[in-house]
Amino acid sequence: MADIAEVRSAVGPAPDAPRASREAWNADAGFYFAMALVSTTIILMGFAPSFYLKSLIHAPPPLSFLTVTHGVVFTAWMGLFVTQSGLIAAGRNAPHKQLGILGALLFGVMISLGYSTAITAGRLGHAPPGAPAPLAFMALPVLALAGATALVGAALWNRRRPDWHKRLMVSSIFVMTGPGSGRLAIPLGFADQGTAISLGLADLLLAVAIAYDFQRHKRVHPAYMLAASIFAVVNVGVFWAFGSPAWMSFARMITQTA
Repeated sequence: MADIAEVRSAVGPAPDAPRASREAWNADAGFYFAMALVSTTIILMGFAPSFYLKSLIHAPPPLSFLTVTHGVVFTAWMGLFVTQSGLIAAGRNAPHKQLGILGALLFGVMISLGYSTAITAGRLGHAPPGAPAPLAFMALPVLALAGATALVGAALWNRRRPDWHKRLMVSSIFVMTGPGSGRLAIPLGFADQGTAISLGLADLLLAVAIAYDFQRHKRVHPAYMLAASIFAVVNVGVFWAFGSPAWMSFARMITQTA
C-alpha cells in the first residue's frame, strides 16, 4: 500500500482526493521545483565569471567555439529542466511529458559536448585556479558527466515509475553542480579546496533531498539509494584520479587521440 501511495503522490492526486493528499502533492512538487532552482542557481553563479559574464570580466582563457556551444546547450538544458519541474509543480503533467523527448535529446547533445570540452581543456592545459594539474582535474567533469548520464539513463528507463523518475532526475542535476560550485570557492579564497567543496555541496543537496523524503514518507526511497551509490563512485573516483598514474596515462591517451 505504501508503494501505491507513493506512485499516486508522484503523478498527482485524483480529482476527488482529500485536501491532505492534495497538500502533500503540492508540497512534494514544490520541493523538487525549489531544488531544481537552487541547483541551477549554483551552476549559473559558478560559471558567471568564466562564461556568462566573461565579456565584462575578461577572465582567461578565451572562449572557444566548442566552449560557447557547450555552454549554450547546457544552459538550454537547465532551463528546460526547471521548466519541466515547474510544469509538474503547476499540475501540468501533459506538457511535461511532451517536453521529455526534447529534454532527453538535449541532454545527449550536452553530454557529448561536455566530454569534448573537458578533454579539450585537458589537452590545452586549462584548469581553474587552485585545481590540480589540468589532466588530473579533467577527472572531475568527466566523472560528473558519467554520473549524470547514469542517473538520467536510469530515470528514462523508469519514466513510467514517477516515484523513481523524479528522484533520479533531481539527483542528476545535483551531481552536475560540481564543476560550477567548485568555481564559487575561488573568489571566496578557497580555491585549493574547490574540488572538496564541489563534491561536498552536491552530496549536501542529495542529503537534503533524502532527509525531506524520509520526513515526508518515513523511509528512504530506493532511487535515492541508487543515486547515493553513484555519488559515492564519483567522489571516490575523482580523488583516486587526482593521485593516480593510471588516470594520468588514460588522460594523456584520450587527449592525444580525441
